[in-house]
Amino acid sequence: MKIAVVSSNTTILPPPRDGGTERIVFELSEEIAKRGHEVILYARGGSRSSGTLYSYPFDEFFDFTIGRYVQETLPPNVDIIHDHTFSSIMSSLSMGIPIVSTRHIPKMTDASHPVYVSNEALHSVGRGKGTFIYNGISPEAYQFSPTKQDYLLFLGRIVPSKGVAQAIEVAEQTNSRLIIAGPKHDTGYFNRYISPKLKNNHKLTYVGPVGGQERQDLLKYARCVLFPIQWSEPFGLVMIESLACGTPVLALNKGSVKEVLHGLPHYICNTPSEMAGKLRYIQNMYTPWELRNYVSQHFHINNMTEGYLQYYMKVIHEKHHLQR
Repeated sequence: MKIAVVSSNTTILPPPRDGGTERIVFELSEEIAKRGHEVILYARGGSRSSGTLYSYPFDEFFDFTIGRYVQETLPPNVDIIHDHTFSSIMSSLSMGIPIVSTRHIPKMTDASHPVYVSNEALHSVGRGKGTFIYNGISPEAYQFSPTKQDYLLFLGRIVPSKGVAQAIEVAEQTNSRLIIAGPKHDTGYFNRYISPKLKNNHKLTYVGPVGGQERQDLLKYARCVLFPIQWSEPFGLVMIESLACGTPVLALNKGSVKEVLHGLPHYICNTPSEMAGKLRYIQNMYTPWELRNYVSQHFHINNMTEGYLQYYMKVIHEKHHLQR
C-alpha cells in the first residue's frame, strides 16, 4: 500500500522530549515502512522518516494550514491517508481518497473512519462510531531494571488534569521522595499550586521536560510511577512505558486506566489515599519481568501495526465497493 501519514505540527518526529502522540505517529509509520509499504510522512521540519518526508514549510500549528498543504502536495496513487491531526482536518477536505483518523484526544469527530485509542474513548467520546486500536510500543526500546531506587515519579504535562497535585498528595502521605518531570503547560497553575509545595518540601523535585537517557533512567529506576489522572484519559502511554521498564504504576480509575491495566488490577486505585496505602507493598504485587512481559503481550507495536494495516484494507475495500 501507499500510505500518506499526516502528523500535527507541534514537534519534530520522533520528539526529542515530551510528545506521546508524536512518538506513536513516528513509531507506527516506521513499522509500516519496515513491512514493505510506501510511507509518505507529513511532519514538522527537522523530522525524519524511513519513507518519503514532506516537511511543513511553516511553523504555525493550525490544522487547516496542514490540510491545505497536504491537499496541494499529495503525490499520485496514494491508497489511503492516515490523519493524526487533533481536528481530523483531512476528513473535511475533498481528497477522493479513503481517510482513517486517529483520535488521540477525547473529542468527538465527524471523520468517516475514526480510530480511538481505547474502547472507553470509542464509546464515551465517539458514541460507538468507528473502532479502537490500542497504542503500542517496542519494549526493546525501553531499558529494563529489576532494581529500583527510593523515589516516586510523576511524568507528564504539568496541568491540573494530569494529577500532579494528587501525586504530591501521595508523596506527602507516605513521606516519599517524588520527582516531577514534564513541561509546564499551565504556568499560572504551577506558580500558584505546585511551586509553593516544592519550596516547603525538600523531598519534592521538579526537573522539567525530559528525554533521551535521562527519561529512560527516571522510568527504569523509579520505585513506582504515579498516574493519578483527573480526566478521562484516552490511553495513557506513560503507563505502558513504565511497565516495559519493569516499573510499577499506580493509577486512578478514570478513562482508559481499567483497560490498560486490566491484567494488573492491583494497580488500579479509586483515591490518592488508596494509592498511598498500596505503596507500602507495591514491590510484592508483580515482578518487574511480569510487567515487561505484560506489555509485550498486550501493547506491543506489532499488535498496533497489524490492527491499523487490517483497518486500512477494510476501509479501502469499502471505498472500492461503493464505487462499483
